[in-house]
Parts: sequence; structure tokens; C-alpha cells
Amino acid sequence: MDLLTFAKNIADRVETQSARARVPVAVCVMDIHGNIILKHRMNGAPAFSIELSERKAYTSALVGLRTADISPLVQPGQELFPLMGLSGGRFCSMGGGAPLTSEGQLVAGVGVSGGSVAQDVDILESALREAVRPALAATS
Repeated sequence: MDLLTFAKNIADRVETQSARARVPVAVCVMDIHGNIILKHRMNGAPAFSIELSERKAYTSALVGLRTADISPLVQPGQELFPLMGLSGGRFCSMGGGAPLTSEGQLVAGVGVSGGSVAQDVDILESALREAVRPALAATS
């Protein structure tokens, strides 16, 4: 599987959904080792969005969960509460990140940032629904 080609496909779909929503965003795709495959910030996306998209991709790639699903698990008193302090603060529990799988194996994470959390989630989910292929799909 060519992860860069897939990452470009995801970024294109995110950009399309972002334009439809009229919310410029940044998108990042990162492999399961924490290596950046692709980083892209649309014109007009806030400067901080590139860092947040990277943290969302990192979290989804390494943990294998959607960042929105991690939020309740990292609250004080929960088992994963210490996660947010690990790795120099690179983990992120804001919605807008999702793991990517190929043939049932986690291969990467994608993160989107630039709008509200709800907008980031909506843009990402819409892009992933369009991008799903039998051999490579976003995990649910």
C-alpha cells in the first residue's frame, strides 16, 4: 500500500469538505511510528491549526482511536488520565482525529483542525466517508 498516495487522497477530500463548509483547515496524516506522511494548511486556516492537526493525527495513529472518543477516557479519575501528559504533550483529545486501517491493521492517523471542534469532526467524517475503500478504511 502506498501511504503517501492515500494521504494525498484524504487531504484532497478534506479540502473539498472544508471548502463546502467554508471553513479553511489544516490536515495531517501520520504513520503509526509518529512520522509525518503529509501536512497541509489551506489558505485562511489559523496558524495554530497545523500543530493541532498534527497532534490529532499523532494521537489517532498511536492510540488507534478517534480523538473525540478519547476525551471522556482522559478526564481526571479515568484510567487514561495520564496519557495527556505523555510524549511531551503531543497527545490530543479534541475531536478531529481518526485512525486509518488497511486490511484490518492500523496504518496511520489523520487530524483536521481549523474550525470549531464540531466543524473539524464534521469535515473529517465527511471526507472519510467519501474516501473509504475495501482495502483501506477509517476505523469506526
